[in-house]
Amino acid sequence: MHKKRGKKGEILVENIIFIVLNVLFLAILIIFLLNQGNGTLLLEDSYSKEIALLIDSAKPGMIMTINLEKAKEVLDKNGISFDEGILIKDHYVTVKLGENSGKSYHFFNDIEINPYLEKNGEGDFTGFYTLTFEKKT
Repeated sequence: MHKKRGKKGEILVENIIFIVLNVLFLAILIIFLLNQGNGTLLLEDSYSKEIALLIDSAKPGMIMTINLEKAKEVLDKNGISFDEGILIKDHYVTVKLGENSGKSYHFFNDIEINPYLEKNGEGDFTGFYTLTFEKKT
């Protein structure tokens, strides 16, 4: 009889550990899906790649205007300023739409880039990002 009691106790501990691990896994899965659902990660990845590819294809004298209104909506929702969300520095395009996220993508074109964030009459950013390209001196 003594041996049966020990086995019942082990089964109970194993079941509790199994349940706790399953709940933990489901919580992590739900957090991941919520982050994917708001589109932050997808937008950061796609915008950083697209802007880097546009920069790689640019020639001196070109002017490009990029519509980033979706990114602006996410930035506004997350309380981040539009001018802090997109950064072009040291041959990297970094797009950060959330507090704990961000995606950088490298570009190769050795050209002077002058970014300009368009503003409306009230001084608010419109969501359009203009890049002018000049030959490096």
